[in-house]
Amino acid sequence: MRRIRIVGLCLVAVFALGAVTATGASAFGEPPEVGRCLKKTGGAWKDGGCKTASKAGEEKFEWYPAYKAAQNGETKLAEKLKFTSKSKPETSIQLETTGAGNPGKVKSVVKCKGQTSNGEVTGPKTNIATNVIFTGCESSGLKCKSSKGGEVEGEIKVNNLDGNLGIEKTGETKAKDKVANRYVPTGGGHFVDFACGGIAVEVRGAVLNPVTANAMKLTATVKFVAKGGKQKPEKFVGGVKEVLESKFSNVPGEFEQSGQTLTTIQTNEEKLEINTQV
Repeated sequence: MRRIRIVGLCLVAVFALGAVTATGASAFGEPPEVGRCLKKTGGAWKDGGCKTASKAGEEKFEWYPAYKAAQNGETKLAEKLKFTSKSKPETSIQLETTGAGNPGKVKSVVKCKGQTSNGEVTGPKTNIATNVIFTGCESSGLKCKSSKGGEVEGEIKVNNLDGNLGIEKTGETKAKDKVANRYVPTGGGHFVDFACGGIAVEVRGAVLNPVTANAMKLTATVKFVAKGGKQKPEKFVGGVKEVLESKFSNVPGEFEQSGQTLTTIQTNEEKLEINTQV
């Protein structure tokens, strides 16, 4: 089976499209889906994002899914679909708890200076993320490193991830629907276990981040947005709330809700689009 690569990232996740099993995620054959909007005389679309249906005399573009034939019967599967991801310089990268899960309402924060990752799309709206690495990480002045042993000080390596595309907010039209990616650790378990000095940290759960739809992109800015330890968004339309949870060994209490902040730049081998209409 042909495989498509994609990338992205967060302290506990990467821009990806994963298994379509999340509550509220789009079913197979329904938008959103990954593909390309290409020039085609007599095409069903007026614009280069396959956003506006064509009228007589406007038939200039056609939508070609990455994994199946187009509606006109043609098959133009994408081939150059590898990605890399690297954090945008001088932007915030951090994991922060809400503080609501412990007696003293103490918020815990891990900050990093850089991020890189790789990945691979595995279907119309599915993907895995690998080699997710954060560098220059610390908490309360203590250097962090992954708990697997032999890791570089200040470096956190995230476990492999699965994710899936879905609609997180509906618009007045399908073209205005907002898309997000949801990430979970491959095979279950934790996103990552690491330590900052003598403080052990465990991260689990799921994380969603918004992505740009209905536009062909060679490079894309991917943002994980959180405030006060709460991610935005936290669910797909019709789905249940899903969040990251972190546990710091120096703070009394169990796992508590956490948010990831990250701005990373994806660079693709060729232009690719996530479309909400076809």
